[in-house]
Amino acid sequence: MTFALPEIEKADCKSFTACGRVATNDKSLSKFFADKQPLVALIKHGRSQRFVRLCFGEAGHLHIDVARPTYFREGWKPKATRTWPQIQTLLGHFVGQRIQVRVEGVFSLPVERLPESGFIRMLSVESMLPNVSMKLTGGTFSVTGAAIQRIAWSLEREGKRIEVRLRSTVKATLNETYLEELFGLLSESLHVFVLGNERNTIET
Repeated sequence: MTFALPEIEKADCKSFTACGRVATNDKSLSKFFADKQPLVALIKHGRSQRFVRLCFGEAGHLHIDVARPTYFREGWKPKATRTWPQIQTLLGHFVGQRIQVRVEGVFSLPVERLPESGFIRMLSVESMLPNVSMKLTGGTFSVTGAAIQRIAWSLEREGKRIEVRLRSTVKATLNETYLEELFGLLSESLHVFVLGNERNTIET
């Protein structure tokens, strides 16, 4: 079985996480949750590299990370312990299972992409006093009535890019497009809430 993996680099995303709990009485799946050793695969496609990590845990915990090398500290990368086909085989045992899942995406965007009238630009105006200046360089917003529940942002070190973290909790069914659909939710929310009405042309 082939699982669609989101091309996070096309959306300026450094890391994508789907952390869920499988609600099942299927005893044949319990053996997977007993193995708490993380499984890591490196996927290369041209110049693109993505790391995928799969973790199991107690109470039906099923955790998946997709990350680019730029997400990790300089000079360090995870060590691959499995291939992507091997991880897909493990995930295949859970197809059709209902999952309560928390999804989070970490995006790195050029500041100039943010609309002048957007809430981040408006809140980042520098206040000047004699010999003193103040500027908001990060914040967290709670959201209700939308697909996402939290937006956190901060200026990156050089001040030319901004890191945006989006978080949502949803119920989903694990299938071949599970990861792609969850990432699409975050990508669309980024365009609506952070980039204004900019049309999303990212294929996920």
